[in-house]
Amino acid sequence: MRQNGLRGLVAGALVCLIGIPQVAADLALIPNQGDNTVTLLALGVPPGATTVAVGDDPAGVALLPALGQGFVTNVSTPSLTRIDLRTGAVIDHLELGAGPLGIAADPKRRRLYVADWFEDRLYVVDAERFAVIGHVAVGDAPAGVDLSPDGAWIAVANRDDHNVSLINADTLTEVDRISVGEAPFGVTFSADDSRLFVANVRSDDVSIIDTDTRALVQTIKVGHYPYAIAHDPLRERLFVSNQQDSSVSVLSLADGRELKRIEDGEYPEGIDINIAARRVYVANWFSDSVSVIDADALTVIDTLETGSGPRGFGRFLAPGAE
Repeated sequence: MRQNGLRGLVAGALVCLIGIPQVAADLALIPNQGDNTVTLLALGVPPGATTVAVGDDPAGVALLPALGQGFVTNVSTPSLTRIDLRTGAVIDHLELGAGPLGIAADPKRRRLYVADWFEDRLYVVDAERFAVIGHVAVGDAPAGVDLSPDGAWIAVANRDDHNVSLINADTLTEVDRISVGEAPFGVTFSADDSRLFVANVRSDDVSIIDTDTRALVQTIKVGHYPYAIAHDPLRERLFVSNQQDSSVSVLSLADGRELKRIEDGEYPEGIDINIAARRVYVANWFSDSVSVIDADALTVIDTLETGSGPRGFGRFLAPGAE
């Protein structure tokens, strides 16, 4: 991950435009690390896509639909890029830290929480003013970030400390560090706030934490190098991207076991779910695509083209912007 200045960033510069539909459709914002762009996918019928230039090595993503904006972390030109979800244009950039990676959005407080891989801290950004308003010290090599649905807790995966920081979102204080598997990367809260799911890339498993007791309660084996997790509360299942298996593990939370391993594109990374539409979307880093999985049939039903090297590390789905 090289570090250099903010260069070649032209706000609103479109690399390509392939007819975004005029009617609102569900959206996916996918950072493409290979060509330093972001693809805005309109998931309607017909689908559409816009690709815009951002900083170097974009990876993390978060959305604030109420503001009509998406946010992408650029690891090697340490910065955030703010994107208009209605037009697909870049609004502006914010220099940030030394290596911003994971990011989560806080719709109630209109904030962003950004993990800095090199500085071992979580930056707090006012999304409306697009300015840093604070930071919290966390563990070594923080990667994934998630906010509990009730807005009470922020979780940060500290990869090289093999634990997860739990931060009070009101006071911005770290209240606990919970040991998990080896090298945690992606973190996802359950839809009911009761559990935290952690993908451990080196121990090939998922840790499940009870958020009330802040205790590790279960570990489930998955494929090789699990990267990120999506939770399906209707069927109480997890979808886990296994980066170096080119697969997605489907876990039954009721049984505590893997139900199925779905063959996917090469190096799947970011993963998100549209619960109502029963669709899971997976960014495939080495296939330059997003796979669409039927959440009930557990099969890949479509593949959408992106830019080069899509990462999609974060919650990248949102309702269509009017």
